[in-house]
Amino acid sequence: MQSHCMGLYARRDYRVINLWEVDVSLVFTRPIPPLLPFVPILHGSGTEAMVRQALQALRADANLQDLESLLAFFASFVLNSQLIQQIMRWDMIVLEESPWYQEIISRGERQERERI
Repeated sequence: MQSHCMGLYARRDYRVINLWEVDVSLVFTRPIPPLLPFVPILHGSGTEAMVRQALQALRADANLQDLESLLAFFASFVLNSQLIQQIMRWDMIVLEESPWYQEIISRGERQERERI
């Protein structure tokens, strides 16, 4: 991709990476912390043990602890929600107070009002 502004040219090279083609072992052996929330959808994962290992790694790094909810989101594609809640040891009250939960509720209420 290239762009031009005030006589300057900028070029950005990028490569699309399909996460489902990335081997899950790379995340833990290298390590690659930014990929921890995506562990459930990486190639060779989707197991409870892998999700637990990713969660443990996220909780070990104070800078990554906010990514737990993203890990849970991707885990929901491969594990049932009760198991995810058990793994995460989440308190539903804490989840209900999160900005994302509030936004989801607001959108649902707006859609319901529009439907009526």
